[in-house]
Amino acid sequence: MLLIVFNQVKLFAQNHYKIDVSNVKTNVLRDHLDLGGSNSKGDTISVNSFYLEHNKKPFIPVIGEFHYSRYPHQYWEEEIKKMKAGGITVVATYVFWNLHEFKEGVFNWEADYDVRTFTELCAKNGLQVIMRVGPFAHGEMRNGGLPDWLYGRPIDVRSNDQTYLYYVNRFYQEIGKQLKGLMFKDGGPIVGVQIENEYQHSSAPWAFTYIGAPKERTAARRDRKIVQDGVGINDKGNEFANVGKDHMKTLKNLAIDAGLVAPIYTATGWGYATIIEKESIPVMAGYAYPFWTSGNKPSSFYLFKDLQQNPDYAPVSYDVNLYPSMAAELGTGMAVTYDRRPRVPGESFLPLMVRTVGSGTNGLGFYMYHGGTTPSVGNYYMSEGSGLNNKSYDYQAPIGEFGKVTSGFYSLKLINYFLQSYGNDLAPLYPVLPKTNDEIKPGNTETLRYSVRSDGNKGYLFMHNFQDHLETKDLEDLNITINTKKGEVKFPASGTFTLKSGSSAIFPFHVNYDGVLIEMATLQPFYHFVNNNKPYHVMVAVDGIAPEMHIKGNVKVKGKGTKTFKKNGNTVVVCKKNSINEFQVNGVSFLVLPQEEALKMCAVGEDDQQQIILSDAVVLNDDKQVSFISNNKEQIDFTVYPALDNVNTTQGKLTVIKSTFPHSNSWRITLPKVTPALDLIQTDNSHFVLKSTYLDLSTINDVFITFDYMGDRGICMMNGELQTDDLYTSKPWTIGLKKYQEALKSNHMYFYFMPMYKDASYLSYLDKNVIPDFSDKKSFLEIKEPKISVEYKVNVTLH
Repeated sequence: MLLIVFNQVKLFAQNHYKIDVSNVKTNVLRDHLDLGGSNSKGDTISVNSFYLEHNKKPFIPVIGEFHYSRYPHQYWEEEIKKMKAGGITVVATYVFWNLHEFKEGVFNWEADYDVRTFTELCAKNGLQVIMRVGPFAHGEMRNGGLPDWLYGRPIDVRSNDQTYLYYVNRFYQEIGKQLKGLMFKDGGPIVGVQIENEYQHSSAPWAFTYIGAPKERTAARRDRKIVQDGVGINDKGNEFANVGKDHMKTLKNLAIDAGLVAPIYTATGWGYATIIEKESIPVMAGYAYPFWTSGNKPSSFYLFKDLQQNPDYAPVSYDVNLYPSMAAELGTGMAVTYDRRPRVPGESFLPLMVRTVGSGTNGLGFYMYHGGTTPSVGNYYMSEGSGLNNKSYDYQAPIGEFGKVTSGFYSLKLINYFLQSYGNDLAPLYPVLPKTNDEIKPGNTETLRYSVRSDGNKGYLFMHNFQDHLETKDLEDLNITINTKKGEVKFPASGTFTLKSGSSAIFPFHVNYDGVLIEMATLQPFYHFVNNNKPYHVMVAVDGIAPEMHIKGNVKVKGKGTKTFKKNGNTVVVCKKNSINEFQVNGVSFLVLPQEEALKMCAVGEDDQQQIILSDAVVLNDDKQVSFISNNKEQIDFTVYPALDNVNTTQGKLTVIKSTFPHSNSWRITLPKVTPALDLIQTDNSHFVLKSTYLDLSTINDVFITFDYMGDRGICMMNGELQTDDLYTSKPWTIGLKKYQEALKSNHMYFYFMPMYKDASYLSYLDKNVIPDFSDKKSFLEIKEPKISVEYKVNVTLH
């Protein structure tokens, strides 16, 4: 009996957490960095030691990587719109030197290499740009982006070798010509320029090599003994740091001379990489599923920490107190190699971001956010080699190689939209870690992982229940007490909550949303917008946690479905679980969405005439016109909030349907079913032939073929050239046909699959349940019946 009581007490102690934020320090250094700038419109961007400011207001950029040269230029705008729909505010892209100057002295800026048009399309759609100009880029590109013609010459690349700098300067000058007038100072979208990449930290192999030969590295001769493969820790320091700093400063000066003038310059900050002291922001990374390391051990990237003071992949080469923590490469996906094939689940994305923002990072950068296909010259491949895909750069990203969105696209909205709307409130708040944080190791999934960002009074509680390479269980009967200068705040106000396996939450306390003083809420702030001069706040009810909002004082709450009562002089609003709730406080509207409904949300409209749309389809915004992209569904339902007078479309049948909550209206579009004119023939157990002479995409957006197979790899050939390829990870292989529609008129497409062998080196990277039972066989290949799906696109005008 005594043992039972002891165990019960111990269990309660593990589930009740306390944290004190009353003594948090919020000092900020200003005017010590040679960064920032203004434009002719009077807009300014500035950088202090902890966050960025736009027009003197804090903001947190949400940066998505998309390589224009890896995607057909005809479809750039649609993909940019998808990124915006996902909550991206800044597009980052590499300018790969070897693609633009494939032959020495001959520059190509046409078609898929037209960086100017790509940048203009970003601006047209309201997105800013960070241009990563190299000259070394990496990005799993051949030679890391350095041109082949540099190889074998008496040139010390990635150094102040004068011949090397001559060629770099010529390249920069060409970039400057292409981007003239598009820099922030000129009213353009380019707010940032990244100089080099992973300088004095990492390199790529030169493509000129031989099997069994030592790898030759794209690094200065002096640096070859300190660089490594991929992103990692360098605990040995850098004996060449001074000459490295001089080289980075030289590159920045060349960029400025070429007209690449921006308020923000970035440089790789991880693993003792060299930055431009006080003239660049050191940007960070976090990859929980890297292909460049051996093994599948749980990483530390899901453990909260103070990321400014203790960056991931520390030690670093700079004074952490001088710069904000800003991420450039958080692993929303991963490439794979033949020998190492990590599968990155989409559910891993959001918890990583909640951990990173909760740890004090004031800029999220997703690598990759949008996948693509590495270009080639015939079967002369421009990918890095070393066992990587020769063509595919799908990267398991939120938006895949052919523009198809994945589960990670939806979940990331919860953090992306939050940072868009509430980043100004969050950015100045410093991270505070609980005492229990010290005892958590990656393998400890029993202790709650949480942090608070606060100024001592107001703040946000961050928590998640996820760990890479491990299964987690629901954490039950939890409560958290936060001690502030104003007194204690309890989550929940009474009782306990459950944080479900794989889930995360961000809860506010002592915040002011348009004059509504919220003491605490077990609701996650999601999106703030204005419509007809009226403010709206969209909140998310997290699964397993009772949705409540405690408002300071005795206020009048209007709305249906909610219950209100008074407690300790405050007003408590209790929302109905698993339902959409809407209520108003002092003229401010709050819409509470269950998490599954929130994933369907997209903001549309501009400035003070915004609305939100809820739909299973992907919603693309173009002011008063929106587009719905639906995969294999001829019926598209959507709800607009606040309600509109009317919508219309020239495609399909439009009908009004019953809306599920007040002040909204809903419609249904029914489209005629389209069966694409193609013939996919299986000729034997490993080959398929696609015949599609008359593929007509005039009434649809794309056609996808998906192979769910278990084997070694698959390749796609047409006209004797490799089009794309897939290294098996268990993720079904999907190919979009839109980019091939003209070529298919006169060519067949061939798919070839190879068997997996029992002794394959990559099997240790795969989950046991996706490895076949070889029994007494040495090899295995299984291909399920391929699925052909139609992607519909409907344009709708809002009135």
